Amino acid sequence: MRHYLKFHFDPAFDRRTLTPRRRQDGTVDLYDLGYVQNVLAGEVLAEWLPADRAPAGADRRAFFTEKVFPYGLGCTPDPGNPDRLVASVNGYVAFDSGRIMVRRNLVVPGDVGFHTGNIVFVGDVVVEGGIRAGFEVVGRNVTVKGLVEGARIRASGSVSAEAGIKGSDNAVIRAGANLRTRFCENAELHAGKNLLVDGSSMLCHLYVGGKLAVKERLVGGTATCAGAVYVGEALGGGLRTQTRLLLGYDPELISKDRSLRRKIQRVTERVLSLRREGGPGGRLGSEAAAELEEMEKKLAAYHILRHRLWLNRHGGEDFSVCRVIVPGVVGANVEIGIGETSLDAPDGARDVLFRYVDGDIVMSSPTARG
Repeated sequence: MRHYLKFHFDPAFDRRTLTPRRRQDGTVDLYDLGYVQNVLAGEVLAEWLPADRAPAGADRRAFFTEKVFPYGLGCTPDPGNPDRLVASVNGYVAFDSGRIMVRRNLVVPGDVGFHTGNIVFVGDVVVEGGIRAGFEVVGRNVTVKGLVEGARIRASGSVSAEAGIKGSDNAVIRAGANLRTRFCENAELHAGKNLLVDGSSMLCHLYVGGKLAVKERLVGGTATCAGAVYVGEALGGGLRTQTRLLLGYDPELISKDRSLRRKIQRVTERVLSLRREGGPGGRLGSEAAAELEEMEKKLAAYHILRHRLWLNRHGGEDFSVCRVIVPGVVGANVEIGIGETSLDAPDGARDVLFRYVDGDIVMSSPTARG
């Protein structure tokens, strides 16, 4: 007797022959090639049906003489329905060497680029190469062996960028837990817990829920940290490069505020431009007038959102636990803020500790306090 095994995934899936997904409007998305077939634990992978219910042109691999599931790791017969095979773990499903398997970990053998498209996976991702500009990788924990360019990474767990991050102002890396990178330049990094930079951070925006450590230099950009900041060799430097540290607040609140301020600035510039067009001697038509009205509404909405953002702040921060530790040297144009208090750090100071005491930021020697 023949039995038909209905697959709830594509058993002929082959990453070597990926094609862009077609949008509803008929265009194709070159960044979406469907690199993995994600499944969640408990999801049905295949089920037995009578052979006469097989569709015309069904895959020959779906017919069996015995009703025995061809399965391997990561899946199991459904205890409530023995005719169904379900995933026992989160991962990606594949029909490999005649067996259905679900693997927890995804290894990308080279770069993430146009031949892979964006990668969204429910488990851990290891990229053996780099991530090209414009692409995104999403996973539980993400490890990248090569260089991260102007790309995006989102991990519910941790991120490791072993060759570093060179963002060209377009890289946004988000780790729910820890983030570690060899170096970072012109990038936006978020770590729910701790962030470690083995080399230097140059012109980056860092948002850290726990502790931030930069072994070499932290120059330019901003660093918002709920706890302590350690910079081994040099903090700041360069007459035209300002370095700002803000400690004690929820870094994601500061990140949202920064995003809203950027939007307010862009919309304000557009509103002023439209108003000039409609001023004395201007030729503001009905279409531009409608845009001006829309931009003014949007601007008002952004201001309300920013007000609510700070109004809903939970408060109760303990600024006394905040520290900025610099065993090396403090360069020019460094501003340190702890809570609502700020200090222009003295250029040339060495082996210093900045901390919050009775509403002020004081500087002392870490070794003297140790």
